[in-house]
Amino acid sequence: MPTRPAQHRPTGWKPYKEDTRQVKRRQMRRALPTNSTVWRKMRAAQLAREPLCRACALKSRVTAATDVDHIDGDDANNEPSNWQSLCHPCHSAKTARENGGFGRAAMPQGTYAPFRGDESYPQKPERKGRGEGKS
Repeated sequence: MPTRPAQHRPTGWKPYKEDTRQVKRRQMRRALPTNSTVWRKMRAAQLAREPLCRACALKSRVTAATDVDHIDGDDANNEPSNWQSLCHPCHSAKTARENGGFGRAAMPQGTYAPFRGDESYPQKPERKGRGEGKS
């Protein structure tokens, strides 16, 4: 049976993994930890109520939802009216937009960028200089 080819990585490379302190600190911000029985039941109820990704539906795509998102970005606001079902790629893009992912500045606390469906994640301006125009 063929074997998988070796993955070439820099010397000393290790995959990113949160340590216990980081996980605890992240979960402390939430009203309910994501691994609690109560949250899992609420998540399952939301995904049963809205099984398709809301953002993909705005783009006329049919995609199964896998994540429950807080619309206003406040992890402590667990009102069902504040939840939306999203697929993982859409949830990651929304979280990156709100939390300053990919090296961008975070939005002020309490504000959120609603997903309109016709937008993609804003790109960084093109760099000038060496290599311009080459693909």
